[in-house]
Amino acid sequence: MTQKTFNIFSWATVVLSTTLVIVAWGQGIDWEIGSITAYQWFPLFGLLAWMIMATHYFTGTLRILNPELKKPTYYSKVTSYIVLASLLLHPGILAYAQLRNGAGVPPASFTDYVGESLMLASFLGTLGLAVFLSFEVIERLKERQSIKKHWWAVSVSQSLAMTFIFVHALRLGGELQGWFLAIWLLYGVALVPCFYIIHKSDFSFLNSQ
Repeated sequence: MTQKTFNIFSWATVVLSTTLVIVAWGQGIDWEIGSITAYQWFPLFGLLAWMIMATHYFTGTLRILNPELKKPTYYSKVTSYIVLASLLLHPGILAYAQLRNGAGVPPASFTDYVGESLMLASFLGTLGLAVFLSFEVIERLKERQSIKKHWWAVSVSQSLAMTFIFVHALRLGGELQGWFLAIWLLYGVALVPCFYIIHKSDFSFLNSQ
């Protein structure tokens, strides 16, 4: 794969994933954007964050298989900001809406929203969010020897968080129906070989130390 092809692939998967999420979400609210509530807004950002993070795994896998490839200019910065903003907006909007409705604060307000029977699915989402946000801090310290030595654990934790969110959305995501459910499952299946290749690379690096 040439660098130009990789650049196009990287940006195209982000644009495609974003478009699929927006279309699925829009169809779910019948495109009545002017009259939707916070409860209808917040799912959009959860889906967007996970789908864009999935594209990071796709491009990361290609870079492992083709070491000469470099990340496209501004790709990491732009997509990372979108993901971080979405990760904060998804639970933030719901927490605010629940607080205004007198349901208190998380995690109790989240349980109140989904019900006791889906508390575990809600918890998986919270756990996944915590792992993703911790990565934002740890990544800034990755040049430290202690972090570098255990980077494989950080990498594995991110894949676990992706899995947690995948299940969280399957259990709670009202948008995961019809054609978009098929897309969601396809992305999930596509991540499996990515996890294998990425973590095989992680442990190969660890064993070489």
